[in-house]
Amino acid sequence: MKKMLGRLAIVGLLTGVCFLDAQRDGAGIAHAGEATASERRDGRFQGSYGWDAAGSLVGLGNFVANGVIVFHRNGTLTATESGSLDGTYFTDTFTGTWTLDEDGTGTFTTVDSAGGISIFDWVLTANGQRGTAVSRDTGDVSLLRMERQ
Repeated sequence: MKKMLGRLAIVGLLTGVCFLDAQRDGAGIAHAGEATASERRDGRFQGSYGWDAAGSLVGLGNFVANGVIVFHRNGTLTATESGSLDGTYFTDTFTGTWTLDEDGTGTFTTVDSAGGISIFDWVLTANGQRGTAVSRDTGDVSLLRMERQ
């Protein structure tokens, strides 16, 4: 069950809320440290993202979750989550690894506190300010959304 909660959480990591985007010239959102193509190419990408998700996991039920994921420059990640699986509250922590290509697409793998492993394909958008990911795990129907903090 911990593995499924992990999948659920990371699914939430990138899925929950719709974020507003403002134009970069003039009034709008001040974007913190955007991930440029050169940063992705040179391996300098890093950042902290808030995330959330909602969906269902085959055999487990419906869920909502949110948390923070930190992509470290050395290709590792750490994450936290809290959520509800069919009305039962849970929390968890994750570690993992990530890759990111110059075009902003990549893969990340998470390992939850019980040792459950999940794999996601992800893409950064809005110059690295937002991202989405989909679970590659059989039986999971998960879309995650995240925004840089």
